[in-house]
Amino acid sequence: MRQKFLTIQYLRGLAAILVLASHALLYPLVGEHLAYGRLGWLGVILFFVISGFIMVAVTGDGKFAALDFLRRRFVRIVPMYWAATLLAASLALFAPQLFKTTVYDGAELVMSLLFIPFYNPVSEGIHPLYKLGWTLNYEVFFYICFALLAFLGAGARVVWLTVAFTALAVIGAVFSPEPAVPQFYTSFMPLAFCAGAWLGLATLRGRLGALPHKVVYAALIIGLAALVEGFAFDRGIVEDGFAFVGFVTFASALVLLAVRFEPVLPRIALLERIGDASYSIYLVHIYEVAILAGVAFKLLDPANIWADYFVAIISIAGGTVAGLIMYSLVEKPVLRFFSSIFLPKPTPKRTAAPAE
Repeated sequence: MRQKFLTIQYLRGLAAILVLASHALLYPLVGEHLAYGRLGWLGVILFFVISGFIMVAVTGDGKFAALDFLRRRFVRIVPMYWAATLLAASLALFAPQLFKTTVYDGAELVMSLLFIPFYNPVSEGIHPLYKLGWTLNYEVFFYICFALLAFLGAGARVVWLTVAFTALAVIGAVFSPEPAVPQFYTSFMPLAFCAGAWLGLATLRGRLGALPHKVVYAALIIGLAALVEGFAFDRGIVEDGFAFVGFVTFASALVLLAVRFEPVLPRIALLERIGDASYSIYLVHIYEVAILAGVAFKLLDPANIWADYFVAIISIAGGTVAGLIMYSLVEKPVLRFFSSIFLPKPTPKRTAAPAE
C-alpha cells in the first residue's frame, strides 16, 4: 500500500484550489460571506479526509514504528510551516498593511510555532499568528494520536481513533468549554480524519476497488446531495456542525470514487503536479492573493462584483502558479535537506559474492 494514488493527488490539488478560491473571493469583502467561506472550509475538510486515508494506507495492516512515523510527518509539514509563520510574523511587524487579520505578537508567535491553540483577538477565533496554521494544529494532533496507537493493528487503530475523537466531540457539544485548548480539541473537526481512516482501512482490505456499480452510483448521489446540504444549511456561521456532516460525506464520496476508479482514470500530468504542490499552494497563496488583489484593487473598484470575480480568477491562477514554483524551488529542497538530517539513510542492498 505504498504506491502513489494519482486520483488522491488530484483531490489534494482540488482541496488546495478550493481554499485558494475562497480567500481570493473573500479578500475584497469587509464581512464574511457564507458560501465563499464554506468553499475554503470544504477544501480543509477534504484535506483532513485525505490525510486520514493516506496515514492508514501507508502504515499498513500491522504495527508501525511511531517515532519514525512522527519524524517523517515532522519533515513533511513543520519546516515549511515554520518558514511561512516566521515570514508572516516579519511582514506583520514591518508591513502590516498587507494583512487583514494578522498582527505581530511575540507570545503568539511562540505558541504558533509549538502548535498550541490560542484565542486570537484580531481574527476573533482560535487561530495561530499565521491564520492558515489552524488546520496544521489539527493535523499535528491527528498525527500524535495516530502514533500513540502504533502498537495496534490497522483495524483496532481506526476503531480506537474514532472512539476517542467521537468522545471528544461529544464532550465539546455537551460542555462547550471556553478556554482555547479544550475548545479546540473537543471540536467535531477531527472526525473528518476518521472518515478518511475508515476509507483507508477499506482500501487495505481490498474492498473499495471491488465496489459494485450500484454502490458507486449511490455514493455519487449521496455525495452530491450532501454537498448541496453543506452549502444550503444556514445558521449564519461558516463552521456549522450540520454543514460539516454534509461536507464530510461529500469529501468521503470523492475519496471513495477516486480509489474505485484509480485503475481506469488517465494520468494527467498537470493535475498530478498541482496535487504534489498542494501544500505549497496552501501555504503561499495568502501572500499571492494579498499582493495581487491589493495591486489590482488600486486600479479596479472592489464594489464592482465583476471586478471582484475577475481579480479572484487571476488570483486563483496566480496562486496555483506561485505554489508550483514554490514546490520546485523551495519545498522539494527543504524536504531533501531535512530528510537527510532526520530520516534514516536507506540501507544499501548487499550483493551476493560471485561463485568460485
